[in-house]
Amino acid sequence: MIIVAIARQKTGRPFQKHVLLFAVSLLVCAIISNVLISIYITEPGQGSAPALQAGIVLSKRVQATFDYMFGITIGAFIVVATTAGITSRKDFFHYMTNEFPNSYVFYVFIMVVTIVTILVSPVQVVQVNPTFISFEPYFLFINGFAVATLILYAPYRFIVHMRRTNPDEEVRRDTFLIIFGISGFAVGELLFEILLPNFGLDLRAPGFIVEMALVGLIAFGVREKSFLQELIVPEAEAHLLTKPTYTLDRGHTYAVLERDASQAFEIFKDFVTHGTQGLCITRRAPKAVMTEYGLERTPILWLSRVATEKNAVRPSPPEKVALAVEHFIEVSENPVVLLDGLEYLVSHNDFGSVLALVHDLNESVAMREAILLIPFDPTAFNEREIALVRREVRLLGPLAEEFGPMAKVSR
Repeated sequence: MIIVAIARQKTGRPFQKHVLLFAVSLLVCAIISNVLISIYITEPGQGSAPALQAGIVLSKRVQATFDYMFGITIGAFIVVATTAGITSRKDFFHYMTNEFPNSYVFYVFIMVVTIVTILVSPVQVVQVNPTFISFEPYFLFINGFAVATLILYAPYRFIVHMRRTNPDEEVRRDTFLIIFGISGFAVGELLFEILLPNFGLDLRAPGFIVEMALVGLIAFGVREKSFLQELIVPEAEAHLLTKPTYTLDRGHTYAVLERDASQAFEIFKDFVTHGTQGLCITRRAPKAVMTEYGLERTPILWLSRVATEKNAVRPSPPEKVALAVEHFIEVSENPVVLLDGLEYLVSHNDFGSVLALVHDLNESVAMREAILLIPFDPTAFNEREIALVRREVRLLGPLAEEFGPMAKVSR
């Protein structure tokens, strides 16, 4: 049921879902292998004490191996879920190569050492029914250390990610459910499969129910699309056969110098009506923009501090805007983004943090071969601020000639 629930989820990040599906599949393999071995050792002719003891040890080792493989894969899910740039297997390996060594490498090392310990450590079955198993002290220590690593790693990655992205309350709640499910399952496995049998207490049956409920929490926590995935669905407004009015080089940020944003919107509309997937972030109400420019399919986010609509993004901290833009250009093809409201962002932050936002977006645009349009009223900034912005962008618009060379644009 959990696998079916995850498989049916619709998401803008399918690789994330596939990793979680693989992790849960390993858990199912652990359950199936444990059941099959238990059935085999209780068949007629297999019921002698040595055979039962060997079967119990084998089932424990196979299940524990699958459990820690599940731990390795759920760790990969955590990395994918908390790293915006990872949307495919290729991105994941690229991240691991560029960021090596990283926390996930250490995490995997601990899990692998634990698996090796499980396979080679001597285990003695003192009593069969109820099951009483004696483990070596170092076996208990290494398994406890591995579980501690998992229950610290999941909250660390998710909480740092939430601080960076500042999601809404619903996403926060679901994230904590995922953390509780992952950490609770790890503690449950240590408690019900190792510690309690070591003291002659066999509570595996109720423990199994508790552990499956905790895994169900993980599936429940990822049941919905995230805020941005739900709103930002890349889709071209139209595919007109006419020749586009404007042509711009990709991989660059363009500051459209004008006192209003009319030309920026004109350029943006020209792109999205000729097959380009676009995202509009604007100070104007989305319905007004849709009506004036005839945009029905293009996602529009309202840059507002007080608006409560789902398609509103707050101006502070600027990282919220960065998250929206970066997510869109990652999941779309040849995108164009219009960021209308630079002055508004400065009024709710400081110029330095907004300039840092432009720096980050400029790099993301360059890496993804996107186009970023920023309407820019030079009368709202001093000469130093204009000079700093000019270093990061290409200039367009009716006022551009006053501040330096204009970017090449056909019209």
